[in-house]
Amino acid sequence: MAGEIWDYFDRLLADCELVIDRPKGSAHPRYPQFLYPLDYGYLAGTRGGDGEGIDVWLGSRGERVLDGLLLTVDLVERDAEVKLLVACTEAEMQIALDVSNAESLRGLLLPRSAPLNWLAQRRSIRRFQPEPVPRQVLERVLAAACWAPSAHDRQPWRFAVLHTAQARSLLTEAMAADFRRDLEADGLPVQEVELRIRRARQRVLQAPAAVIVCCDATTLDAYPDETRQAAEQIMAVQSVAMAGQNLLLAASAQGLGAVWMCAPLFAPQAVQQALSLPTSWQPQGLVLLGYPAEQPRPKLLRPETEITVYL
Repeated sequence: MAGEIWDYFDRLLADCELVIDRPKGSAHPRYPQFLYPLDYGYLAGTRGGDGEGIDVWLGSRGERVLDGLLLTVDLVERDAEVKLLVACTEAEMQIALDVSNAESLRGLLLPRSAPLNWLAQRRSIRRFQPEPVPRQVLERVLAAACWAPSAHDRQPWRFAVLHTAQARSLLTEAMAADFRRDLEADGLPVQEVELRIRRARQRVLQAPAAVIVCCDATTLDAYPDETRQAAEQIMAVQSVAMAGQNLLLAASAQGLGAVWMCAPLFAPQAVQQALSLPTSWQPQGLVLLGYPAEQPRPKLLRPETEITVYL
């Protein structure tokens, strides 16, 4: 029965025109101080609890897919409604829920996401809207990164947050010099070298925020033999990588797009010097963050039979 009710709502969504009459950022017709945080509208030809069309919150995911239901009760208006959450990220569903829990209104969120579906929704995003990322959102994302497991529980991850255009510009200029040297050593034509450098610089500069993910060498144990010392280094790097994955997943849950870039590995000293980082902070990756300005293609996964062996 639970699956059947979702199927019925799917049919309504597929058969009815979705009308957005209150776009994101517009004012409520009766309460002008309230601005809609997401696109808001209704399904034409339907009738909800208030006698008008069934209301819809429309998110940013691009696909016209029903992601959840919002049950609301208003003690002043003395009515109850079901609102559809369409193409919404987890963060956008939370926004709709927050709006539905103010004054005399109370709401209950029923997410549709299947177990682990939130993992499949995370994709690498390389184009961003110019809207800045609030510091409190960045802090939540970094806090989630720190919940990653780590060898010996040393928590070797360190983060340099580039929240200003000036910081990102310093980084790109520093890495560009090393990038140019490597490309010229590869024998590439001058025009190709300049094109690749310009492309890499623009990618970083157009992101509203960036994070250099580092491994702190001072957290490593010291061993007298090279074999164990090399293993210690690998364990620390693995720990930092797991924190990086947490960061990417948390960013997706907050409605952000993100992409991991390995460029700092090729210019670690340039990154350290440009950003005045401690010499023990070994740059491992650069994560670009912002609100998505693209809808990535579906991810094609290798078949399980190709990558897994059961023993």
